[in-house]
Amino acid sequence: MSNLSAPVIRTETTSRRMTMDVLLAALPLCAFSVFNYGMRPAWVVVLSMLSAMVCEGVCCLLRRKPLATLLDGSAAVTGVLIGLVMSPMAPMWMPMLGSAFAIIVVKAPFGGYGRNVFNPAAAGIAILSYCFPKSMFLYPAIDKSVILPTDFYLAPESVITETSIAGQLRAGANPGLSGMQLLTGDFAGPIGGTATLILLACAAFLVFRRTTSLCMTVSYLGTCFLFALLVPYSGVGGTYSAAYQMCSGYVLFTGVFLLNDPVTSPRYVIGRAIYGVFAGILVMLLQHIGRLEAGSCFAILVMNTLSPIIDRWSWHGRRRLLRLFRMRREVAAHE
Repeated sequence: MSNLSAPVIRTETTSRRMTMDVLLAALPLCAFSVFNYGMRPAWVVVLSMLSAMVCEGVCCLLRRKPLATLLDGSAAVTGVLIGLVMSPMAPMWMPMLGSAFAIIVVKAPFGGYGRNVFNPAAAGIAILSYCFPKSMFLYPAIDKSVILPTDFYLAPESVITETSIAGQLRAGANPGLSGMQLLTGDFAGPIGGTATLILLACAAFLVFRRTTSLCMTVSYLGTCFLFALLVPYSGVGGTYSAAYQMCSGYVLFTGVFLLNDPVTSPRYVIGRAIYGVFAGILVMLLQHIGRLEAGSCFAILVMNTLSPIIDRWSWHGRRRLLRLFRMRREVAAHE
């Protein structure tokens, strides 16, 4: 079964192209947050990326590997993704710590890019969410006239904060946002998790570039939306409940960026569809019953452990379908 082992990236050129596509897709998300809060979100993302790259470089030196491996861009992508799920007012050291954990603990011990069992970015987000939930899920209110300072540590009491959509839903409240506000990201949330239209555009760009799997993304988002329709929050009904749930937490961000990690996700179409469906169910369950308001990263880590099994099942299923098709074609040819 060696042909099922990760990664699905077969050449260094393809790997570099895919990571560059993800970094390009992340730029408008960061720019949107800068427009709302000033330069602080950009510094959070940049420091997170630099921390991941420095840790990658140190690991390369310790393992006596050439620093040229940094050019594949995987460390930069890990740092950027961790930075994008941070609150705009998060202390600067927090994404740096998450990126260091992702590279040193989750990625490097398994041999580096292409050999890691778990998605490093999801693991970094998970450890930060579990250890520092107050800082992770404390968001500033959107006010174009107020620019967040770029201090290394920002005192929470110095900023007017606002409860996120996920926090309001968990408290049984109706967020009271219009459809246009949901689409344009006019609500409090993580740096890269509120701009719904931009996230959908990023998904279209990455699918067009074949950096992400259309099958996996559609099956995930479709499952999340169906779950949200069937299991609404109390006090909020109809399609608005589903829209709120899709825009809360990291639901959309996960489907666009975290879910499609080429190393830890299945390689066959059938497996990708199954992976997306089960990931969607698990993400929405954790949104409803989890201790934290955003459990997407934990869902991705669980699915990473199941990815080889799903791939194996899909591989055998594919062989059986091909065998059945050939048998029927041979029978039809003899008749």
